[in-house]
Amino acid sequence: MALSRTGPVRRWLLRGALALGVAATVAASATAVTLAASGVFDYRAGAWTVALRPLPGVTVQANVSGLLRLATSPLGLRLLDGRVRTTQLGTLAFQRDGAALIVRCAPCRLHDARVATQRIALPPTELRVSRRPGVESNNVLDVELRNAHLAASAAATLSPEAVRLDWQLPATPLAAVVRTLADAMPEARNAQVGGSVQASGRIALPLGRDRRPVLRLHLDRLQVEGLGTEALRHGRFALNCPLPDGTPRQFLTGEGERTWASLDALGPLMAQAAIAAEDQRFEEHAGYDLTELARALAPDGDDRPRGASTITQQLARTLYTGYERTLARKLRELLYAVEMERTLGKPRILELYLNTVDWGPGLCGARAASRAYFGKRVPQLSPLEAAWLAGLLRAPHAAHREQWATQTPRLERARWVVMQMRSLPRSEREKWSQRGIEFAPAGAKGGVTVPAVAGVR
Repeated sequence: MALSRTGPVRRWLLRGALALGVAATVAASATAVTLAASGVFDYRAGAWTVALRPLPGVTVQANVSGLLRLATSPLGLRLLDGRVRTTQLGTLAFQRDGAALIVRCAPCRLHDARVATQRIALPPTELRVSRRPGVESNNVLDVELRNAHLAASAAATLSPEAVRLDWQLPATPLAAVVRTLADAMPEARNAQVGGSVQASGRIALPLGRDRRPVLRLHLDRLQVEGLGTEALRHGRFALNCPLPDGTPRQFLTGEGERTWASLDALGPLMAQAAIAAEDQRFEEHAGYDLTELARALAPDGDDRPRGASTITQQLARTLYTGYERTLARKLRELLYAVEMERTLGKPRILELYLNTVDWGPGLCGARAASRAYFGKRVPQLSPLEAAWLAGLLRAPHAAHREQWATQTPRLERARWVVMQMRSLPRSEREKWSQRGIEFAPAGAKGGVTVPAVAGVR
Protein backbone atom coordinates (compact mmCIF):
# COMPACT_ATOMS: atom_id res chain seq x y z
CA MET A 1 0.00 0.00 0.00
CA ALA A 2 2.92 2.33 0.83
CA LEU A 3 4.41 1.49 -2.51
CA SER A 4 1.21 2.54 -4.24
CA ARG A 5 1.54 6.04 -2.79
CA THR A 6 5.12 6.50 -3.91
CA GLY A 7 4.18 7.98 -7.26
CA PRO A 8 1.92 10.78 -5.94
CA VAL A 9 4.37 11.68 -3.17
CA ARG A 10 7.23 11.81 -5.64
CA ARG A 11 5.18 14.00 -7.94
CA TRP A 12 4.26 16.28 -5.01
CA LEU A 13 7.93 16.58 -4.00
CA LEU A 14 8.95 17.30 -7.55
CA ARG A 15 6.28 19.96 -7.89
CA GLY A 16 7.33 21.51 -4.57
CA ALA A 17 10.97 21.51 -5.58
CA LEU A 18 10.06 23.03 -8.92
CA ALA A 19 7.99 25.70 -7.19
CA LEU A 20 10.85 26.49 -4.82
CA GLY A 21 13.26 26.61 -7.72
CA VAL A 22 11.00 28.94 -9.65
CA ALA A 23 10.53 31.12 -6.56
CA ALA A 24 14.28 31.25 -5.97
CA THR A 25 14.87 32.05 -9.62
CA VAL A 26 12.25 34.79 -9.52
CA ALA A 27 13.70 36.20 -6.29
CA ALA A 28 17.21 36.09 -7.71
CA SER A 29 16.00 37.71 -10.92
CA ALA A 30 14.13 40.37 -8.98
CA THR A 31 17.22 41.02 -6.87
CA ALA A 32 19.39 41.22 -9.96
CA VAL A 33 16.91 43.59 -11.61
CA THR A 34 16.83 45.77 -8.46
CA LEU A 35 20.63 45.83 -8.28
CA ALA A 36 20.90 46.73 -11.94
CA ALA A 37 18.18 49.38 -11.72
CA SER A 38 19.80 50.91 -8.64
CA GLY A 39 23.10 51.33 -10.46
CA VAL A 40 25.13 49.43 -7.88
CA PHE A 41 27.38 48.11 -10.63
CA ASP A 42 27.77 51.37 -12.54
CA TYR A 43 31.51 51.57 -13.15
CA ARG A 44 31.58 54.23 -15.85
CA ALA A 45 34.63 56.49 -16.01
CA GLY A 46 34.64 58.92 -13.11
CA ALA A 47 32.05 56.98 -11.11
CA TRP A 48 32.29 57.10 -7.32
CA THR A 49 32.75 53.54 -6.08
CA VAL A 50 33.73 51.86 -2.84
CA ALA A 51 35.10 48.38 -2.11
CA LEU A 52 32.74 45.96 -0.34
CA ARG A 53 33.45 42.51 1.09
CA PRO A 54 30.17 40.57 1.01
CA LEU A 55 31.96 37.28 1.75
CA PRO A 56 35.33 36.42 3.33
CA GLY A 57 38.00 36.77 0.67
CA VAL A 58 35.58 38.35 -1.82
CA THR A 59 35.85 42.06 -2.72
CA VAL A 60 33.55 43.86 -5.13
CA GLN A 61 33.31 47.48 -6.22
CA ALA A 62 29.96 49.18 -5.76
CA ASN A 63 28.70 52.57 -6.89
CA VAL A 64 27.90 54.78 -3.88
CA SER A 65 24.79 56.34 -5.40
CA GLY A 66 23.64 52.89 -6.42
CA LEU A 67 24.02 51.63 -2.87
CA LEU A 68 21.92 54.52 -1.57
CA ARG A 69 19.19 53.77 -4.14
CA LEU A 70 19.28 50.11 -3.16
CA ALA A 71 19.09 50.88 0.57
CA THR A 72 15.97 53.02 0.08
CA SER A 73 14.24 50.61 -2.35
CA PRO A 74 11.48 48.27 -1.07
CA LEU A 75 13.93 45.35 -1.28
CA GLY A 76 16.65 47.26 0.54
CA LEU A 77 14.29 48.39 3.29
CA ARG A 78 13.21 44.77 3.88
CA LEU A 79 16.78 43.51 3.95
CA LEU A 80 18.01 46.21 6.35
CA ASP A 81 15.04 46.28 8.72
CA GLY A 82 16.10 45.11 12.18
CA ARG A 83 19.79 44.72 11.38
CA VAL A 84 22.49 45.95 13.75
CA ARG A 85 26.08 46.56 12.74
CA THR A 86 29.18 47.66 14.61
CA THR A 87 31.17 50.21 12.61
CA GLN A 88 33.82 52.89 13.15
CA LEU A 89 30.94 55.31 13.82
CA GLY A 90 29.59 53.11 16.60
CA THR A 91 26.66 50.68 16.79
CA LEU A 92 24.22 51.29 13.92
CA ALA A 93 20.66 49.99 14.20
CA PHE A 94 18.56 49.94 10.99
CA GLN A 95 14.78 50.20 11.00
CA ARG A 96 12.16 50.48 8.30
CA ASP A 97 9.49 53.13 8.87
CA GLY A 98 7.08 52.93 5.97
CA ALA A 99 9.04 54.08 2.93
CA ALA A 100 11.87 55.56 5.04
CA LEU A 101 15.07 54.03 6.38
CA ILE A 102 16.03 55.06 9.90
CA VAL A 103 19.59 54.58 11.12
CA ARG A 104 20.24 55.09 14.83
CA CYS A 105 23.73 55.45 16.21
CA ALA A 106 24.25 54.85 19.93
CA PRO A 107 26.91 55.18 21.07
CA CYS A 108 28.28 57.37 18.31
CA ARG A 109 31.95 58.13 17.64
CA LEU A 110 33.26 60.51 15.03
CA HIS A 111 36.88 60.27 13.93
CA ASP A 112 37.35 62.74 11.07
CA ALA A 113 40.52 64.80 10.73
CA ARG A 114 38.48 67.60 9.15
CA VAL A 115 36.48 67.97 12.36
CA ALA A 116 39.03 67.22 15.09
CA THR A 117 42.33 65.42 15.52
CA GLN A 118 40.90 63.09 18.17
CA ARG A 119 37.90 60.78 18.22
CA ILE A 120 34.73 62.54 19.40
CA ALA A 121 31.89 60.91 21.34
CA LEU A 122 28.57 62.22 20.01
CA PRO A 123 25.13 62.05 21.61
CA PRO A 124 22.78 59.34 20.22
CA THR A 125 21.98 60.39 16.67
CA GLU A 126 19.23 59.45 14.24
CA LEU A 127 19.40 59.62 10.43
CA ARG A 128 16.18 59.33 8.39
CA VAL A 129 16.47 58.78 4.63
CA SER A 130 13.62 58.41 2.14
CA ARG A 131 13.04 58.76 -1.56
CA ARG A 132 11.36 61.98 -2.59
CA PRO A 133 7.92 61.34 -4.12
CA GLY A 134 7.68 62.03 -7.83
CA VAL A 135 9.21 61.07 -11.13
CA GLU A 136 12.76 61.77 -9.98
CA SER A 137 12.39 59.95 -6.65
CA ASN A 138 14.99 57.42 -7.72
CA ASN A 139 17.64 60.14 -7.82
CA VAL A 140 16.64 62.48 -4.98
CA LEU A 141 16.63 61.49 -1.31
CA ASP A 142 15.31 63.50 1.62
CA VAL A 143 17.63 63.31 4.61
CA GLU A 144 17.03 64.35 8.22
CA LEU A 145 19.70 64.25 10.93
CA ARG A 146 19.01 64.92 14.58
CA ASN A 147 20.32 64.38 18.08
CA ALA A 148 19.60 65.93 21.46
CA HIS A 149 21.28 69.21 20.45
CA LEU A 150 21.01 69.62 16.66
CA ALA A 151 18.61 69.00 13.79
CA ALA A 152 19.55 69.42 10.12
CA SER A 153 18.06 68.41 6.79
CA ALA A 154 19.30 67.88 3.26
CA ALA A 155 18.27 66.88 -0.24
CA ALA A 156 20.70 64.33 -1.70
CA THR A 157 20.86 64.27 -5.49
CA LEU A 158 22.38 61.03 -6.79
CA SER A 159 24.51 60.59 -9.89
CA PRO A 160 27.07 57.93 -10.83
CA GLU A 161 29.90 60.38 -10.18
CA ALA A 162 28.81 62.09 -6.96
CA VAL A 163 26.23 62.66 -4.26
CA ARG A 164 25.26 66.33 -4.04
CA LEU A 165 23.90 67.50 -0.71
CA ASP A 166 21.87 70.71 -0.48
CA TRP A 167 21.63 71.08 3.28
CA GLN A 168 20.41 73.48 5.92
CA LEU A 169 20.75 73.99 9.64
CA PRO A 170 17.92 76.13 11.03
CA ALA A 171 18.61 78.75 13.69
CA THR A 172 20.30 76.79 16.48
CA PRO A 173 21.92 77.95 19.73
CA LEU A 174 25.68 78.09 19.21
CA ALA A 175 25.98 76.49 22.64
CA ALA A 176 24.33 73.37 21.19
CA VAL A 177 27.08 73.07 18.57
CA VAL A 178 29.70 73.51 21.28
CA ARG A 179 28.09 70.76 23.38
CA THR A 180 27.99 68.40 20.39
CA LEU A 181 31.75 68.85 19.86
CA ALA A 182 32.60 69.02 23.57
CA ASP A 183 35.20 66.23 23.36
CA ALA A 184 37.29 68.40 21.02
CA MET A 185 36.60 71.69 22.80
CA PRO A 186 38.03 72.04 26.33
CA GLU A 187 36.29 75.41 26.52
CA ALA A 188 32.88 73.67 26.59
CA ARG A 189 33.35 73.05 30.32
CA ASN A 190 33.64 76.72 31.30
CA ALA A 191 32.34 78.90 28.48
CA GLN A 192 28.92 80.51 28.66
CA VAL A 193 27.94 80.86 25.03
CA GLY A 194 24.99 82.92 23.84
CA GLY A 195 23.61 83.57 20.38
CA SER A 196 22.61 81.39 17.47
CA VAL A 197 23.97 80.00 14.24
CA GLN A 198 22.06 79.37 11.04
CA ALA A 199 23.68 77.78 7.99
CA SER A 200 22.97 76.25 4.62
CA GLY A 201 25.06 75.14 1.70
CA ARG A 202 25.90 72.68 -1.00
CA ILE A 203 28.59 70.03 -0.99
CA ALA A 204 29.32 67.32 -3.54
CA LEU A 205 30.90 64.08 -2.37
CA PRO A 206 33.56 62.94 -2.86
CA LEU A 207 35.27 66.27 -2.34
CA GLY A 208 37.62 67.51 -5.02
CA ARG A 209 39.02 70.72 -6.37
CA ASP A 210 36.47 70.62 -9.17
CA ARG A 211 33.67 70.37 -6.59
CA ARG A 212 34.01 73.45 -4.41
CA PRO A 213 31.51 73.47 -1.54
CA VAL A 214 29.31 76.47 -0.80
CA LEU A 215 28.51 77.58 2.75
CA ARG A 216 26.12 80.37 3.78
CA LEU A 217 26.49 81.30 7.43
CA HIS A 218 24.58 83.61 9.77
CA LEU A 219 25.56 84.30 13.38
CA ASP A 220 23.27 86.30 15.61
CA ARG A 221 23.96 88.01 18.96
CA LEU A 222 27.05 86.04 19.89
CA GLN A 223 28.22 86.42 23.47
CA VAL A 224 30.98 84.49 25.20
CA GLU A 225 32.08 84.56 28.82
CA GLY A 226 34.17 82.37 31.08
CA LEU A 227 37.31 81.86 28.98
CA GLY A 228 39.52 84.11 31.10
CA THR A 229 40.82 86.39 28.33
CA GLU A 230 40.53 89.41 30.66
CA ALA A 231 43.87 88.24 32.11
CA LEU A 232 45.51 89.68 28.98
CA ARG A 233 44.50 93.27 29.76
CA HIS A 234 47.89 93.96 31.29
CA GLY A 235 50.93 92.29 32.77
CA ARG A 236 53.05 89.34 31.72
CA PHE A 237 52.01 86.06 30.15
CA ALA A 238 53.66 82.99 28.61
CA LEU A 239 54.11 82.66 24.86
CA ASN A 240 55.29 79.71 22.75
CA CYS A 241 57.62 80.76 19.94
CA PRO A 242 58.77 78.26 17.28
CA LEU A 243 62.56 78.09 17.12
CA PRO A 244 64.63 77.47 13.94
CA ASP A 245 64.45 73.68 14.47
CA GLY A 246 60.66 73.85 14.72
CA THR A 247 60.39 73.13 18.44
CA PRO A 248 58.41 75.64 20.53
CA ARG A 249 60.16 77.59 23.27
CA GLN A 250 58.04 79.15 25.99
CA PHE A 251 59.03 82.53 27.34
CA LEU A 252 57.51 85.40 29.29
CA THR A 253 56.42 88.52 27.47
CA GLY A 254 54.28 91.52 28.29
CA GLU A 255 54.83 94.81 30.05
CA GLY A 256 58.23 94.95 31.68
CA GLU A 257 59.86 92.29 29.47
CA ARG A 258 62.57 93.23 26.96
CA THR A 259 60.69 91.42 24.19
CA TRP A 260 57.68 93.74 24.59
CA ALA A 261 56.87 97.10 23.02
CA SER A 262 53.75 99.16 23.62
CA LEU A 263 51.54 100.07 20.68
CA ASP A 264 52.76 103.69 20.84
CA ALA A 265 56.40 102.56 20.91
CA LEU A 266 55.89 100.48 17.75
CA GLY A 267 54.85 103.53 15.76
CA PRO A 268 51.88 103.78 13.36
CA LEU A 269 53.30 102.15 10.21
CA MET A 270 53.59 98.56 11.46
CA ALA A 271 50.03 98.54 12.77
CA GLN A 272 48.70 100.07 9.55
CA ALA A 273 50.59 97.55 7.44
CA ALA A 274 49.33 94.58 9.48
CA ILE A 275 45.74 95.73 9.18
CA ALA A 276 46.15 96.36 5.44
CA ALA A 277 47.65 92.91 4.87
CA GLU A 278 45.63 90.74 7.23
CA ASP A 279 42.34 92.35 8.24
CA GLN A 280 41.17 95.52 6.51
CA ARG A 281 37.85 95.48 8.42
CA PHE A 282 39.60 95.15 11.79
CA GLU A 283 38.08 98.33 13.22
CA GLU A 284 34.56 97.37 12.11
CA HIS A 285 33.96 93.69 12.91
CA ALA A 286 33.17 91.95 16.20
CA GLY A 287 36.21 89.66 16.08
CA TYR A 288 35.22 87.66 13.04
CA ASP A 289 34.40 88.29 9.39
CA LEU A 290 31.30 86.28 8.50
CA THR A 291 32.12 85.92 4.79
CA GLU A 292 35.70 84.87 5.43
CA LEU A 293 34.62 82.56 8.26
CA ALA A 294 32.20 80.76 5.93
CA ARG A 295 34.94 80.33 3.34
CA ALA A 296 37.32 79.04 6.00
CA LEU A 297 34.87 76.45 7.33
CA ALA A 298 33.97 75.06 3.90
CA PRO A 299 36.43 72.23 3.15
CA ASP A 300 38.57 72.68 0.07
CA GLY A 301 40.11 70.04 -2.18
CA ASP A 302 42.25 68.79 0.72
CA ASP A 303 39.09 68.38 2.86
CA ARG A 304 40.40 70.73 5.54
CA PRO A 305 39.16 74.10 6.75
CA ARG A 306 41.22 76.99 5.38
CA GLY A 307 42.69 80.06 7.04
CA ALA A 308 41.22 83.53 6.42
CA SER A 309 41.16 84.60 10.11
CA THR A 310 40.82 88.11 11.46
CA ILE A 311 43.60 89.62 13.53
CA THR A 312 41.57 88.79 16.67
CA GLN A 313 41.17 85.17 15.58
CA GLN A 314 44.87 84.94 14.76
CA LEU A 315 45.68 86.20 18.25
CA ALA A 316 43.37 83.53 19.70
CA ARG A 317 45.20 80.91 17.65
CA THR A 318 48.61 82.11 18.85
CA LEU A 319 47.72 82.31 22.54
CA TYR A 320 45.07 79.62 23.03
CA THR A 321 44.04 77.19 20.30
CA GLY A 322 47.17 76.24 18.34
CA TYR A 323 47.35 75.74 14.60
CA GLU A 324 45.59 72.47 13.75
CA ARG A 325 43.40 72.78 10.66
CA THR A 326 40.08 71.47 11.95
CA LEU A 327 36.52 72.67 12.29
CA ALA A 328 36.72 72.32 16.08
CA ARG A 329 39.76 74.61 16.22
CA LYS A 330 38.01 77.24 14.07
CA LEU A 331 35.04 77.15 16.44
CA ARG A 332 37.31 77.46 19.49
CA GLU A 333 39.08 80.37 17.80
CA LEU A 334 35.72 82.06 17.20
CA LEU A 335 34.74 81.79 20.88
CA TYR A 336 38.00 83.35 22.07
CA ALA A 337 37.78 86.11 19.46
CA VAL A 338 34.27 87.10 20.49
CA GLU A 339 35.24 87.25 24.17
CA MET A 340 38.51 89.12 23.52
CA GLU A 341 36.68 91.84 21.60
CA ARG A 342 34.63 92.46 24.77
CA THR A 343 37.33 92.05 27.41
CA LEU A 344 40.30 93.68 25.66
CA GLY A 345 39.16 96.12 22.98
CA LYS A 346 40.75 96.87 19.61
CA PRO A 347 43.92 98.74 20.69
CA ARG A 348 44.96 96.05 23.17
CA ILE A 349 44.19 93.27 20.69
CA LEU A 350 46.39 94.96 18.09
CA GLU A 351 49.18 95.51 20.63
CA LEU A 352 49.07 91.86 21.70
CA TYR A 353 49.02 90.71 18.08
CA LEU A 354 52.04 92.75 17.01
CA ASN A 355 54.00 91.51 20.03
CA THR A 356 53.21 87.81 19.64
CA VAL A 357 52.61 86.93 16.00
CA ASP A 358 55.03 84.46 14.36
CA TRP A 359 57.36 86.26 11.92
CA GLY A 360 59.73 83.38 11.25
CA PRO A 361 61.89 80.86 13.13
CA GLY A 362 62.59 82.27 16.58
CA LEU A 363 61.00 85.57 15.61
CA CYS A 364 57.86 86.31 17.62
CA GLY A 365 56.68 89.90 17.63
CA ALA A 366 57.42 92.95 15.51
CA ARG A 367 60.37 94.03 17.63
CA ALA A 368 62.30 90.83 16.97
CA ALA A 369 61.28 90.70 13.30
CA SER A 370 62.30 94.27 12.53
CA ARG A 371 65.71 93.78 14.13
CA ALA A 372 66.32 90.44 12.41
CA TYR A 373 65.22 91.31 8.89
CA PHE A 374 66.27 94.97 8.68
CA GLY A 375 68.54 95.65 11.67
CA LYS A 376 66.17 98.46 12.76
CA ARG A 377 63.81 99.39 15.53
CA VAL A 378 60.17 99.14 14.46
CA PRO A 379 59.51 102.92 14.31
CA GLN A 380 62.48 103.27 11.94
CA LEU A 381 60.94 101.03 9.26
CA SER A 382 59.96 102.57 5.95
CA PRO A 383 56.38 102.06 4.73
CA LEU A 384 57.59 99.43 2.24
CA GLU A 385 59.64 97.59 4.87
CA ALA A 386 56.63 97.51 7.21
CA ALA A 387 54.49 96.32 4.30
CA TRP A 388 56.98 93.54 3.50
CA LEU A 389 56.93 92.34 7.10
CA ALA A 390 53.11 92.38 7.16
CA GLY A 391 52.94 90.67 3.79
CA LEU A 392 54.94 87.65 4.91
CA LEU A 393 52.66 86.83 7.86
CA ARG A 394 50.78 84.21 5.83
CA ALA A 395 53.96 82.19 5.28
CA PRO A 396 56.69 83.66 7.49
CA HIS A 397 58.98 80.63 7.66
CA ALA A 398 59.00 80.23 3.86
CA ALA A 399 59.80 83.93 3.42
CA HIS A 400 62.61 83.67 5.97
CA ARG A 401 64.09 80.72 4.12
CA GLU A 402 63.50 81.79 0.52
CA GLN A 403 63.90 85.57 0.70
CA TRP A 404 65.84 86.75 3.73
CA ALA A 405 68.33 83.86 3.89
CA THR A 406 69.06 84.27 0.14
CA GLN A 407 68.97 88.10 0.30
CA THR A 408 66.45 88.19 -2.56
CA PRO A 409 63.35 90.11 -1.46
CA ARG A 410 60.14 89.61 -3.41
CA LEU A 411 58.17 92.81 -3.45
CA GLU A 412 54.91 92.04 -5.29
CA ARG A 413 52.86 91.49 -2.13
CA ALA A 414 54.68 94.24 -0.20
CA ARG A 415 53.80 96.73 -2.95
CA TRP A 416 50.18 95.60 -2.84
CA VAL A 417 50.11 95.99 0.95
CA VAL A 418 51.61 99.47 0.91
CA MET A 419 48.92 100.55 -1.57
CA GLN A 420 46.28 99.38 0.94
CA MET A 421 47.69 101.56 3.75
CA ARG A 422 44.94 104.16 3.39
CA SER A 423 46.19 106.43 6.17
CA LEU A 424 49.11 107.39 3.92
CA PRO A 425 48.43 109.90 1.12
CA ARG A 426 48.12 108.20 -2.23
CA SER A 427 51.21 109.99 -3.54
CA GLU A 428 53.22 108.54 -0.63
CA ARG A 429 51.89 105.04 -1.27
CA GLU A 430 52.73 105.25 -4.96
CA LYS A 431 56.22 106.55 -4.19
CA TRP A 432 57.04 103.77 -1.74
CA SER A 433 55.53 101.08 -3.96
CA GLN A 434 58.20 101.90 -6.55
CA ARG A 435 61.14 101.62 -4.16
CA GLY A 436 63.16 98.65 -3.00
CA ILE A 437 64.27 97.27 0.34
CA GLU A 438 67.56 96.05 1.70
CA PHE A 439 67.77 93.26 4.26
CA ALA A 440 70.13 93.05 7.18
CA PRO A 441 72.92 90.62 6.23
CA ALA A 442 71.87 86.97 6.39
CA GLY A 443 73.35 85.27 9.42
CA ALA A 444 73.79 88.50 11.36
CA LYS A 445 70.48 88.46 13.25
CA GLY A 446 68.53 85.53 11.82
CA GLY A 447 66.54 84.93 14.96
CA VAL A 448 66.04 86.03 18.50
CA THR A 449 67.12 84.28 21.66
CA VAL A 450 64.09 84.20 23.95
CA PRO A 451 64.40 83.71 27.70
CA ALA A 452 62.77 80.44 28.73
CA VAL A 453 60.29 80.17 31.55
CA ALA A 454 62.04 78.23 34.28
CA GLY A 455 61.78 74.51 33.71
CA VAL A 456 59.80 74.84 30.48
CA ARG A 457 60.95 74.08 26.97
